[in-house]
Amino acid sequence: MIFNRLLEKRETISVNEWKTMYSSENGYDITPFDIEMKESTYFSCIKIISESIAKCTLQVKKETEKGEELAKDHYLYDKLRIRPNDYMSAIDCYKAFVALSKHWGHSGLFIDRQGSKINGLYPVKITNVTIDNSGLIKSIKGNKILWDFEGVEGEIGSCFDKDIIMLRDFTMDGIKGKANRSILSESLDSSLKSQNYLNKLFSNGLTNKIVVQLTSDIKEEKELKKVQEKFDRIYTNNGRVFTIPAGYNVQPMNLSLSDAQFTELRKLSKEEIASSFQVPLSKLGIMRDTAVSEEQDNIKFLTDCLLIIFEQIEQEMDWKLLTQTEREMGYKIRFNINVLLRTDSKTQSEVISTYVKNGVYDLDYARDILGVQKIGGELIITLPSGQVLLKDLINGNVSYQKGKQNTTPKDGDNIDTKCC
Repeated sequence: MIFNRLLEKRETISVNEWKTMYSSENGYDITPFDIEMKESTYFSCIKIISESIAKCTLQVKKETEKGEELAKDHYLYDKLRIRPNDYMSAIDCYKAFVALSKHWGHSGLFIDRQGSKINGLYPVKITNVTIDNSGLIKSIKGNKILWDFEGVEGEIGSCFDKDIIMLRDFTMDGIKGKANRSILSESLDSSLKSQNYLNKLFSNGLTNKIVVQLTSDIKEEKELKKVQEKFDRIYTNNGRVFTIPAGYNVQPMNLSLSDAQFTELRKLSKEEIASSFQVPLSKLGIMRDTAVSEEQDNIKFLTDCLLIIFEQIEQEMDWKLLTQTEREMGYKIRFNINVLLRTDSKTQSEVISTYVKNGVYDLDYARDILGVQKIGGELIITLPSGQVLLKDLINGNVSYQKGKQNTTPKDGDNIDTKCC
């Protein structure tokens, strides 16, 4: 019924496959979602990526003969930049959208349409996908994919692919997504267990397990029972110190952290998780002697990790939020990634000054970047007066050559007329 109201056989495929390794049978009594988020490196990577995406403003732009311009007259300009729906800011909305994708493998922004206009965008968790049994290529139906989703407070719903912005973490078929945690199951498991071990160790006052051994040769069960009852009567415990009756021996049952190379293994596990997310170790507070500068780390983080996410969201929004007519008119939706490329004040002043001196930036644009009040009026573009064209120099058309009787180079003059 959902595919052009025709009855046909459909195939339902689960899109949230996850091993049951984090189950109550394995000693865990919390939900799978909470388990991975308890791992500090895993949580930090998702937090860093989602917040980095969210702080880059989404803008509606229009291509003109003079380049790209902000389309402030478009009805989506404020909606995408400030408030995608009536209940969420743009930062909260996009942060949840990206975080859901990184944790579950894919996520959606449900498009609430009112006629030809977009009323709101809502981040949702994808729970299932239904695909036309004929396949995406052979199917002749208008709607080949149906997504089931879950919103805030367990709100559930379904929609066609054209009514939801999809973001996939990793995919082998272009439709179903797979999260890093399904690939990193062993690294996450060992990291979680090491973290849990430390928690228990600190909870016990850094005291590990011990075994109490009876040193006598009593073998009769009745006699052993009497000795045990006697021990129970004598035993006292104030939370820190307990007494051992005569005839008993106490031995610790622990393996030192240094002998087990606990620190090295834990650090290696953290590095594996960070590497899978393409998050630089410097952003996690892990510094190396061979580490590059923070600015280079930011550029690497942008190109290796964030750029593909920016492109995914932009392409989906261009296709599903803008009409074909609007795209033909030059409208497009883009992130302002300049926020991630900000440098220190000294470097910024040098870059902006160079661009202004060489006519790349006009004065008002440079002042706008620095947050200084604009001059207003016509564009003010400056160019260095010491630069001239080679052909004008050869032909004597430069201002300081005009009026001279002889502009022909003399012997020994070093002017290369073959230069570009």
